[in-house]
Amino acid sequence: MDHATLPVTVHWARTVPVGALADVLTRGERDRAAAVQNEESRDAVASSLVLARTAVGSWAGLDAGAVELHRHCPRCGSRAHGRPSASWRTVPDDVRRTPTPHLSLARTTGLVVVATTRAGAVGIDVERRADRVFDGFDDVVLAGTEARPVDDEARLRTWTRKEALLKAAGRGLDADPRRLVLGPGDEPPRIEEAPADALGGPWHLQDLDPVEEVLGALALRAHGPVSVRVTRVQLAGRR
Repeated sequence: MDHATLPVTVHWARTVPVGALADVLTRGERDRAAAVQNEESRDAVASSLVLARTAVGSWAGLDAGAVELHRHCPRCGSRAHGRPSASWRTVPDDVRRTPTPHLSLARTTGLVVVATTRAGAVGIDVERRADRVFDGFDDVVLAGTEARPVDDEARLRTWTRKEALLKAAGRGLDADPRRLVLGPGDEPPRIEEAPADALGGPWHLQDLDPVEEVLGALALRAHGPVSVRVTRVQLAGRR
């Protein structure tokens, strides 16, 4: 691999019932999952948290239990939402000095993904290819100068690209997606106009579909060629 290439790892997993992960979830993670009313979403939340700790731990060859996840919103200060980050629990000193990677989490029906990298702020988003967008999508998501998508799959492409960029920028849906102008969703990803106050670059943006039925996008705030490695993880509790 070229030493100038910026590595990104994307871990993905099928969601599993929260009960199957009960003995590997932390108390905080169990509480967070329990607060979700919808069973499918509850399983996805629990699966994404375990997958995120597994992904970060893999950077140092450690078990997921050595990793602690955090959230922080730079606008309101809340630790219940916002950009995710990680720290080490009780680990050897040589590992404690190892910086944890930037990370981004996303989920859709039946599948969770986590992107990790030390190259810069990263964002990832996924949607099921068969999903239909809500009425009025174009008015809420697209800038007036953006071409109207040819179909719902193109709309989902545009959405995942915008969401990945906004997550990497630490803004999420706090920023109006209409301020971000992209090329058509049925063409290769292209940033045509991005507000400097919300999305100062440079940016790498690419489509990334972990499995056939799911489409997604990855954004990285960095300059240079990017190499992405996609890895499947089988989630399970302790045996």
